[in-house]
Amino acid sequence: MVATPQTSPAPVGPIDYPEVVNNRRRALVMVALATLLAASIGALVFAAFLYAEFLTRPLQEIADFFFAHSALAVAAATSPLFAALLVGYGYMQRAMRRRAAERQTGEVAKAGRPDASPDGTLH
Repeated sequence: MVATPQTSPAPVGPIDYPEVVNNRRRALVMVALATLLAASIGALVFAAFLYAEFLTRPLQEIADFFFAHSALAVAAATSPLFAALLVGYGYMQRAMRRRAAERQTGEVAKAGRPDASPDGTLH
């Protein structure tokens, strides 16, 4: 019987190359710095509104205006909701047009959907 030399087994798991480790470390530092910058800007804006006595009168006038015109206050309060609905409606229209184009060309079955038949209907 011939003896075979023992070799060490192949490494299991990811190999950490120095450039990968450096990239991860740099990304972590950049995220930490961006978070610190955003938090400090937010704190400065909060402090500016908290201690800005010169804004009291103009903001009081704006509040009085909206209390006198409640319909405008409701419109101002719901405008972000309507904007989000409008954006969602645009995405829905785009998806409907894309699916109609796929159905016409018969690419639904080729798009990687196992539950789609060639005529474009889903099972």
